[in-house]
Amino acid sequence: MLLAELSFDDFKDHTGRTFVVEGPGGRVEATLVAARLSPYGSPGLLRRHPFAILFTAPPVPELGAQVYNIRHPAKGLMEGVFINPVAPAPADVLKAQGLRFYEAVFS
Repeated sequence: MLLAELSFDDFKDHTGRTFVVEGPGGRVEATLVAARLSPYGSPGLLRRHPFAILFTAPPVPELGAQVYNIRHPAKGLMEGVFINPVAPAPADVLKAQGLRFYEAVFS
């Protein structure tokens, strides 16, 4: 699936599902914990409303900030998604024990 075709609607109902993130270090199973619409941007002026997806994954291997391929349970392979490690929100710190958080932003 082309990145330009993806939208918030493609992820909003997949919270809690496992995705496979593929990169130079191998494959990592990551759980989608949130899909959020951006409060910025005007859908009328943009091709799509900006959104972000948040994953948790095991601490090893650690994913660096770079481009990965993601296998989506319904959409298939998404190539060239930039994923960045992020700190968990204060409300998620206790739940984050032993996990890493990663975010992909789509504008």
